[in-house]
Amino acid sequence: MRMLRAGDGVRVRLGYGSLAAVAVLCIVAGVARAQYVEDSIQVSGSWVGSLAYNSREDVIYGASESADWLFAISCSANTVVAGFPLGCPYDVCYDSVDNKAYCTFTGDYADRLAVIDGRTHSFVKAIPMEGSTVPVWDPVGDRVYVSCQTTNSVAVVDCATDSLLCYIPVGRCPLKMYVNTMRRKLYVLNSDDGTVSIVDVATNQVIRTVDVGAPISGYYYRRMDKFYCGGNGELVVLDGHADAVVARIQVAEDHDVLAVSGSDTRDVVVASAADMDTRFYAIDAATDVIDTAIQAGDFCDAVYWSPLSDRFYCTSDYTNEVIVLSGDGRQLLETLRVGDGPFVIAASPVRRRLYVGHLGCHRVYVIRDADEPWVPSSEADTAFALLLDPSPFRTRLSVASSTAIPLGEVRVYAPDGRLVRSMNATGSAASGLRLTWDGRDIQGRLVPPGVYVVTAAGGACAKAVKLR
Repeated sequence: MRMLRAGDGVRVRLGYGSLAAVAVLCIVAGVARAQYVEDSIQVSGSWVGSLAYNSREDVIYGASESADWLFAISCSANTVVAGFPLGCPYDVCYDSVDNKAYCTFTGDYADRLAVIDGRTHSFVKAIPMEGSTVPVWDPVGDRVYVSCQTTNSVAVVDCATDSLLCYIPVGRCPLKMYVNTMRRKLYVLNSDDGTVSIVDVATNQVIRTVDVGAPISGYYYRRMDKFYCGGNGELVVLDGHADAVVARIQVAEDHDVLAVSGSDTRDVVVASAADMDTRFYAIDAATDVIDTAIQAGDFCDAVYWSPLSDRFYCTSDYTNEVIVLSGDGRQLLETLRVGDGPFVIAASPVRRRLYVGHLGCHRVYVIRDADEPWVPSSEADTAFALLLDPSPFRTRLSVASSTAIPLGEVRVYAPDGRLVRSMNATGSAASGLRLTWDGRDIQGRLVPPGVYVVTAAGGACAKAVKLR
């Protein structure tokens, strides 16, 4: 049986629940939302703790541990296009040079590394590898490095031939790893002895071991040539060239730094740290000084910076949200409700979509990675809210108001501002409006899947997501 990743943000959950069907979506005081939940995709199993983007085929690979299943999502259609059984799939990475994916798994009670064809999304072979945990791909050397937690080593796989080259001895219980492509180094986080092993990938030798206390997360910031290692109560900064500790950034006491990311266009690094609460720290990467701290969400296991929208997206495991921060990390812009236990994020830059894998939900949620909001008309300037049930929906959508608002015409707009449907609401001035939209346009034709904006008299406005 595979061991849990110590200090990796993984927690035991009591069940695989789901969000309530009713969601309140609103646009208040004339502020339109640029990011929103666009879709959700049934993937047959929960505990989706890893996603990887296939840039050659515009496909997202995902691993569901609860269903023993590896799946592929088409980003153009937001549908599962392939899948096959894989015993307890763990982590997946993608090699764009050879168009292959690699996934660690436990099959027949033996740890292995699966090789997946990136064109057909089919199983190719399994490489025996005891304790295999997290694979990472080095694009310069075209090799996959796999942390092997039970053997205290890192396996080296040649991607051209899919052959195991060697094992590199490192610290105790290596888990997460990060590649420094500029300096040709690999940072290995050893959870049991509190160190980072720095590997020269040209020679496959450990060139330095650095005591960092409690390595939990990491991020190599190429813009500043620094490696940030998150631990308990601090963020340790290593110089990418000299491998020396250049700073120790203190966060709240007893808070574990669960995730770190940085902006490629600004000198800023954002870290999430959690204990009894969660705080996001915006750090000036030039001086390694905390600029801003924002308290939001709870147990944010992933922080992803989008170069398209210049936003930080953060999954909040316990509050079932994706928190959106500004590109400088100083402002909380949006809080998006998703499924139970959001844990990991992957992106399709071609489609401007983010894909969120969940621990307790059998769906992958899709977020529109927009940088500019869209408001259909001045009717969106309101503090009223509409209740949509269910949201997202497939055939029928119940629309009601959360407060007493003026009765009248309810309109549905397409994302380009085109009027799709107008309907007369029923109800009373005291109880508010209520009606049902059957997902059809003015001509009675079913509208295609997508995001629609529902407006009501008095200016109430909400986004409705129609699935297939």
